[in-house]
Amino acid sequence: MPGRRRFVAQFILALVCLTNAAVAAESGGLNEPQSVVQRVSDGVRRVLREDRRLLETDPSYVHRLVDRLFLPNVDLPRIIAIVLGPYWKKATPAQRDAFGQEFKTLLVNTYATAINELSEWEIRYLPLRLRHGQETTVVRTQVLYPGGKPIDVDYRMGKKGGQWLAYDVKVAGVSLLANYRSTFVRMAGQKGVDGLIADLAARNATRTGGAQHNPE
Repeated sequence: MPGRRRFVAQFILALVCLTNAAVAAESGGLNEPQSVVQRVSDGVRRVLREDRRLLETDPSYVHRLVDRLFLPNVDLPRIIAIVLGPYWKKATPAQRDAFGQEFKTLLVNTYATAINELSEWEIRYLPLRLRHGQETTVVRTQVLYPGGKPIDVDYRMGKKGGQWLAYDVKVAGVSLLANYRSTFVRMAGQKGVDGLIADLAARNATRTGGAQHNPE
């Protein structure tokens, strides 16, 4: 698998987290942020077990799955503002809305494509202690492949409206958020915010399921 495709697959594996009960039990029970990751994993595990054929034959079903299982557990407005960098403050409300929609489409396409590449693995939750009133944390895990070396995966999460939401994932030390931000800030500097939006829209329009983590 080429490096870029492998990164996407690892990221989706990290985000979906098809855990097994034995590995989760080693942590002595999951706290609230870890349970968010677990809930997503349980939902996707059921879908992969019961609806694998539908996943392979109905692209619209895969997109609905992503929208239902992943996005409610992600702080998308926060991610969108961060990845646009200094251009977020400069953008008009209309530009912010347009960029946000295209970025969401990019993520959904990326997730939808990578879901079809999922296979069995396990995840180990590393110890995490939360202080009373703490509103940000990092959920540290290791993804375990049969016959492969563990991959370190860290979830940056924040509490919003009483709910823990993920806003970044590091896979083997590589931040998805920083990767997007670097690309989009450079593109906005070259083409302007409208040019960046137009570029994303064109790429999304020609892609039924983005196989890249980077819009280039």
